[in-house]
Amino acid sequence: MTAAAPLTAALETAATSPLQIELTFVLNLTPEQAFDLVAHRLPEWFTAIHTVTWDDSKSLSGARTHGACSERSCDFDGKALKEVIVSYEPGRRYSYSVDMKRSEMKMPLEDHLGSFDLEAVAGGCLVVWRQHFKPKWFVPGAMLRWQMGERMMRPAVEKLLATHGGRWER
Repeated sequence: MTAAAPLTAALETAATSPLQIELTFVLNLTPEQAFDLVAHRLPEWFTAIHTVTWDDSKSLSGARTHGACSERSCDFDGKALKEVIVSYEPGRRYSYSVDMKRSEMKMPLEDHLGSFDLEAVAGGCLVVWRQHFKPKWFVPGAMLRWQMGERMMRPAVEKLLATHGGRWER
């Protein structure tokens, strides 16, 4: 399997996953500052995540540089959620796919792809955070969408806005 194979599979996920959550907001930061915050400093605003560690040994940008194919481990109160970085364009975009088979934290979903798209706008940076996934087992999709969107993502964005300034869009 080539290094790009996980990237291709993750991008196909976005096209076929039946559930999607999208949050759109503006941060009073430059796209470069916003990218650093949402890609590297998750514990500062996503309070369910305690620490993040990176493994860049498979990075397409080089073994010591964050990039596509890097792996990230997010610690949720002692349980790791393993992610593969699918795309990585500082100041513009990054996407990630959760590897549920290797994760200690279990969620009733599969075929996951999350992404952050950033764009300079007057007064800051427009951020679009998307989650694509399929529910696993017999979990109702509406319940899973509510849990991820309203209980996890929205409070994280509220903290970003309160700390760095900005506003909700749409």
